[in-house]
Amino acid sequence: GIVNGMDVSEWDPTKDKFLAVNYDITTALEGKALNKEALQAEVGLPVDRKVPLVAFIGRLEEQKGPDVMIAAIPEIVKDEDVQIVLLGTGKKKFERLLKSVEEKFPGKVRAVVRFNAPLAHQMMAGADVLAV
Repeated sequence: GIVNGMDVSEWDPTKDKFLAVNYDITTALEGKALNKEALQAEVGLPVDRKVPLVAFIGRLEEQKGPDVMIAAIPEIVKDEDVQIVLLGTGKKKFERLLKSVEEKFPGKVRAVVRFNAPLAHQMMAGADVLAV
């Protein structure tokens, strides 16, 4: 693995095998929009390319900030038409908090509490905003 980094050939959107649609600089706008729609469908969110989609991918440990993200979600979704997808595993208290925030905001928040490399690729390709 690459510590705190990514293999740029594995994550290259022109050939990433996990994407619904591969894209390059000339097709990025449409490619990202199609990947966003595929991601929304995959996680069970309403499919709408106009709604901003925020993605959080990470280990559920204090140093990675899941507590900050969880605390921010109610503020983010209360006045905005936005969707949030969260992916990660780690400390059980954070896993429970992710699932509880999903229950509080159905149709806006999805929490995937398991390791899922293909979904991580889809999230990177389809999200409008990455929360790191």
